[in-house]
Amino acid sequence: MSIATSASAARTVRSLPFTETFDTNNYSDLTWITQGATQTWMPTSGWNGRGAAKFTGPNSEGYAAVGQFDFRGLSTIPEQINIRVLVYQGRMWHELGAGGKLIILNRDGNRGRPMVIATDYQAGNWESWAPCDGTVCRFEGGEGWPNGTERLRLGNNTQGDGKRSNEWISVELEANTRTGMIKLYIDTQDGQFQGLYVQRYMDDTGPGGTWSYVDLIGGYMNWGNVRADPENYFMLDDIVIDDSYIGPPAGFRTGTTPRPNPPSSLSVQ
Repeated sequence: MSIATSASAARTVRSLPFTETFDTNNYSDLTWITQGATQTWMPTSGWNGRGAAKFTGPNSEGYAAVGQFDFRGLSTIPEQINIRVLVYQGRMWHELGAGGKLIILNRDGNRGRPMVIATDYQAGNWESWAPCDGTVCRFEGGEGWPNGTERLRLGNNTQGDGKRSNEWISVELEANTRTGMIKLYIDTQDGQFQGLYVQRYMDDTGPGGTWSYVDLIGGYMNWGNVRADPENYFMLDDIVIDDSYIGPPAGFRTGTTPRPNPPSSLSVQ
């Protein structure tokens, strides 16, 4: 069932690690969708054959995400925050207009917002992810934009050119107010990506401040002309927020876990 909520949804984080597995349909307080985006609970489509949250994107600038995760319930707010989420993109998610901000982390006392941002490479047939200080990003190939040397290429994988879709990818953002470092960890089930992918210093805003909340996980998107297609969607699974490195779930890279039941046969809502 699709659940629509007005911006913004929120949950108070009272202890770490915080987890949301989506194994049961009890996360309506977190669902943040606007401008025609949809969310559907998929009870058997997660990376391990259990639940996941499926999203289609907004028809204009808007949100298809979960959030916010408010740290004011913690007795002590740590200097380091790690956010791990498993992401699955349908085959046409990139081609029909994906992109934008995948994770946003906010703080008080400093305007800087560490993010993970998706950006197209030139002609737009694939995108890659980068750790960012606000919208100042460092991709594997260099500053600002993908330059074509990135190993992580997200897009329609039917062309045999190494692009990734229809598979679960573990994405972890780490940010530290004392060291000023932002790190992006990527893990894939085939083992081609394992651990630290790109790191950057907060050279736009610098260290300092206190983490206040995770604004969103999933997507803030700025596009138009979204076309409905059974493969134009993404899913989220197994969110963890902690104060140290998390890594992918146990067994994620072994290939021995059950394959998810793909939702592509379901109508897009």
